[in-house]
Amino acid sequence: MLNDIERFFSGEYVFLAANYFFFAYGIALMTMYFAGVVLASRAIRRNKKKSRFLQVNDIVSATDIPSVSLIAPAYNEGLTIIENVKSLLSIQYPYYELILVNDGSKDDSLEKLIKEFKLERRDATFITQPIPTATVKYVYKSTLSKYTHLTVLDKNNGGRADALNAGINFATSELVVCTDADCIIEQDALLKMVRPYLEEYHSEIIACGGGIGIANDSVVKNGVMKELRLPNNLVPMVQVVEYIRAFLLGRMAWSEINGLMLVSGAFGMYPRKRVIEVSGFDAKTVGEDLELCIRLRRLMEEKELPYKVVYLPETLCWTEGPPDYDILIKQRDRWARGLWETLKIHRKLFFNPKYRYMGIFYYPYWLFFEFGAPIIEFLGIICIIAFAFFGMINWTMAVLLFTAAYIVGCIFSTAAIFMYVKNFNHYTKPKQVIELLLAAYLEPFLYHPILVYGQMKGYYKKIFRIKSGWGTMTRKGFKVSDT
Repeated sequence: MLNDIERFFSGEYVFLAANYFFFAYGIALMTMYFAGVVLASRAIRRNKKKSRFLQVNDIVSATDIPSVSLIAPAYNEGLTIIENVKSLLSIQYPYYELILVNDGSKDDSLEKLIKEFKLERRDATFITQPIPTATVKYVYKSTLSKYTHLTVLDKNNGGRADALNAGINFATSELVVCTDADCIIEQDALLKMVRPYLEEYHSEIIACGGGIGIANDSVVKNGVMKELRLPNNLVPMVQVVEYIRAFLLGRMAWSEINGLMLVSGAFGMYPRKRVIEVSGFDAKTVGEDLELCIRLRRLMEEKELPYKVVYLPETLCWTEGPPDYDILIKQRDRWARGLWETLKIHRKLFFNPKYRYMGIFYYPYWLFFEFGAPIIEFLGIICIIAFAFFGMINWTMAVLLFTAAYIVGCIFSTAAIFMYVKNFNHYTKPKQVIELLLAAYLEPFLYHPILVYGQMKGYYKKIFRIKSGWGTMTRKGFKVSDT
């Protein structure tokens, strides 16, 4: 007994407990990842089979497809606003309107829009507000016949969620697509996004997401992606790999078992009536896309209605990723705070059998692995430093474990890259594939530690109640071609 007490106070038990905990956590996470690869592969094959029966050309020629409102908030987007609006206006879909919401921009965004699209100001008092928002001052409509489906709402600043809610209030369509004004959307994106709503008979589709790609240093002409290039800098280059892995393996796998809890805010489609029923996006959180998806799922669970949240593997929307570490840290800081806030809002779900799989499995996964992973990594670093200081680390074994973890991570990234290249017509040149693989193999050393720092910074702000909003996301804009 005395020996056990001495060993405990000497730190041996603490060392063993820490080893077992980190090992068990790592094995559980790796198991999830392997399952994700299997599920994602199956989902991609299933999606390909479905697309053969209902193709884009069939949807274009149909007369009974749902109407769509594309809602894009804009705040100080003057650098890219014209090209991006042209992109949104050129989308192929028979029945859609573009609602651009100028959320109190302080730059020349509105002036550029008025000049380029010959906008005419109208009164905004007729807008009904099932979802309360900051005041909409004016509505602008284009006087040009080719832009009759463009509406610009000019409102007082209320944040991204508030701007989206204003657009949802104004929309009259069955479906709403929420995006950002700085995104470049594929021409047939809406035709592909609406397909699950046409195919599903037994369950209601409450949200549909499409793949998001990084388009830094790519060339855009008249709002259309003319040439997709890999970014020149390492930070956005690694984000290409990260997005491929996260969207293709992660979200595709969760979609396969109807466990998807997040539809990206950059490009998501929802039934307007359901969004209004849950009072729209929550303007009090910076993770409004995750929070809305969970709230919609809760609504359907509480009503005991069959539903699905769907993800399409094709990259349908291109955005400019953070170009450097400083902007990247701000972005991941915000995402971490949004995750914290959302999990706190919906803590009632935790192991709650009333919400079936969402309560028993999906929510706990987000808590333990999405929310918990950076904390575990941070604690792991502290433990390594402490145990090294007391000479308790077997360095040979530590190097072997690190190497094994590194190799497994590289395998997942490699699998994601080759699955993407095989199934989609992007980055098909051998040089591009090699560059993506090199970025993936450098990611654990030059990129991932920065992510953990950004996430822990966000958690730190929540713990000590440091107020922080979206932060300034400085953008360089896409390369615009005149030829």
